[in-house]
Amino acid sequence: MKKKIIALLALVLIIVACFIPVTQQETIPVKSSFLNIFVHLSNPANWRKWRSDMNSIPDADTNKFLVKKDSASFAISYDQRKLDVKSKGYLFEIEDQWNGKSINYDYIIVPDKLPINTFVAVSKRTSAINYLIGKIRGAPFDDTHINDLKKFMETDSLLYGYNIFKTKVPNDDLIEIKRKVPSKDQFTAAADMQVVLQEYLKKHNIKKVQPLIAQFLPRGKDSTQVNVGFYIDRKVESEGEVFFAQMPKGGVLYAAKYKGSFNQRNKVYATLRQYFTDHSYQTAILPFESYLDDKLPASDTTRVNIQVNFSSYF
Repeated sequence: MKKKIIALLALVLIIVACFIPVTQQETIPVKSSFLNIFVHLSNPANWRKWRSDMNSIPDADTNKFLVKKDSASFAISYDQRKLDVKSKGYLFEIEDQWNGKSINYDYIIVPDKLPINTFVAVSKRTSAINYLIGKIRGAPFDDTHINDLKKFMETDSLLYGYNIFKTKVPNDDLIEIKRKVPSKDQFTAAADMQVVLQEYLKKHNIKKVQPLIAQFLPRGKDSTQVNVGFYIDRKVESEGEVFFAQMPKGGVLYAAKYKGSFNQRNKVYATLRQYFTDHSYQTAILPFESYLDDKLPASDTTRVNIQVNFSSYF
């Protein structure tokens, strides 16, 4: 009889122990700046971008998302799902009722010595039995979505909307023409400059070795500086308005490709500027565009296939 009582008490103690509150903690390194992570956690609009369970909801249901925000907290709700976030400095307290269960967890963001790295300390309140289950499954923090955040912040195509890649100046010899023209004439001027450069190639038996490059730089309200250039296979002499120049072959470029209307390409420039800000890079020369099919735009709405290039020192 005593053995049965002891066994029963032991079973009761085991069951009770399984429901004892437990706090799990882990620190996750993220290759992104402290400020960038802070901004993304502080703005409720960003949570739908990086949370995999939120960004899988159809765009048609966007108007069903409800956001309530005050100075130190916000709440996001959709259907029967709800997320509450309270910020206290660099601490974010999260009450998550989004996936059919309720879970409370915290993010604390901590800067690293390197400005492009940050640590996110995540902790969650759970029961001993759930703690053990998480240990057995090997992914105890999946329900805090910390891995969603890490993947988003470390993947350029997700964070910036474009695949930003590091490349090099493909050739050092270049011929170019520069003209400041009325903005209304920028496309006809660019086309004429391309023709002049092509005639120069034929005259001097020179080969163009890369897609043409160009810059359309606003100058005041009504003028644009138009620069069109060809990478060529050897050094030549400048002639008339055709100017020979050299670029540092192998110099560092950070680039993103874009297909779409010419007048919408500025969003790529804005993205690369933000990328340079986030990584504390400086540009060596003004950005330029490579026209990958050698076709310049004929109007603001012409569809272009370009690579936007930002130069850097490293």
